[in-house]
Amino acid sequence: MADLAASLHAKLEAASARNPNRKPRSDAAERRLAIVQNLVANLALVALRHPPGTRLAVQADKKAATRYDRKDLPRGPLIDTLKSLAEDGLALYHAAVFKHLRTTVEPSARLRSMLTQAGASLEDISCAPGGETVILKAVVGRNRPKILVDYADTGETLRLRAEMRTVNDALAGADIRLYGERQPPDQLVRVFLVNGAEAPATFDGHGRLFGGFWQSLPRARRTGLTIGAERLVELDYRAMYVHLAYAHIGATLPAGDPYAVAGLEEHRDAVKKAAASLFFRDGTLRRLSGELRELLPAGWTAKMLSAAVEAKHPAIAHLLGTNIGPSLANTESNILVAVLLRLIGQGVVALPIHDCVLVAESAKAAAMAAMREESKRLVGVALPMEEKAGQQVAAIGK
Repeated sequence: MADLAASLHAKLEAASARNPNRKPRSDAAERRLAIVQNLVANLALVALRHPPGTRLAVQADKKAATRYDRKDLPRGPLIDTLKSLAEDGLALYHAAVFKHLRTTVEPSARLRSMLTQAGASLEDISCAPGGETVILKAVVGRNRPKILVDYADTGETLRLRAEMRTVNDALAGADIRLYGERQPPDQLVRVFLVNGAEAPATFDGHGRLFGGFWQSLPRARRTGLTIGAERLVELDYRAMYVHLAYAHIGATLPAGDPYAVAGLEEHRDAVKKAAASLFFRDGTLRRLSGELRELLPAGWTAKMLSAAVEAKHPAIAHLLGTNIGPSLANTESNILVAVLLRLIGQGVVALPIHDCVLVAESAKAAAMAAMREESKRLVGVALPMEEKAGQQVAAIGK
């Protein structure tokens, strides 16, 4: 793959030399080589991991550089190089649609063929250090892309970034494989949200971890994951948002299934989705989404569903419809990061998926202890957890 990037760079350099309007700079060739290597690696990662049609989002506007821009990969030259690759038939470039879609790019069939001929594999790809891992985005309206928010560092953001560095360094040093093929190190990021582009830069809303390839794997494919050639187990907090809501008011969730609602005993998924919707909204649930309508029995309305959830959980009924969800999500993410850091301190690497972790079976007891003790430390109660059935897999040799 390095040879492929070098040949593409040489071709672009030759084209640049024929352009009389382009003034050479002493560092220009090295910068363009780094850009080509970066683009080839990212396009190859998409080609080797995902089916045709999968796209990468890129920042292509001409606004001033922010903390999300890398100085070694300046936006202007990067986009120019990307367009050159597209003109050469190696990438498909999709321009942004104002206020609706980001600029995206995908590997072309020609590039996929070149990667196959070169014998490229995921083990040829590495991760360059230096990317921002604490992301702040603003919600600017329904059905519109969230926008990146630049922010000034504080003691809090420095701490958050240091935590992410510890997590990512541990992941980079682990032998993580999928069906025996070693995976390149992914860089996890924490994504925080604020309401509106003019809102103060705060880091108490959301904060979930994203960027791990395992997070988007279908459940059946996760059975091919190993760490150190050892099979994994999936440990999951049960009904976490409901438990966190009770912890928020200093109460304990009554025994039994929190989603077992009278009249909807056979429709647990509908109750679970309804509870989530009520946590993440301001005001009453007035209409059922298409998904909820399909999950509910005939005749149920939004008003009936809300009343049923409130009757099941009268202690936290006053929290429903107050948009407490982002705060609960932030607590959830704080707990998960604390669990990851605690395990790393014990020499254990875990793969996070929002409110659960994938961990080697030999570390199961340590992970369960960490999940119990960190939740108790942060919210005052040891949150219940479970091992998801069917997630253990046979060890795969190196």
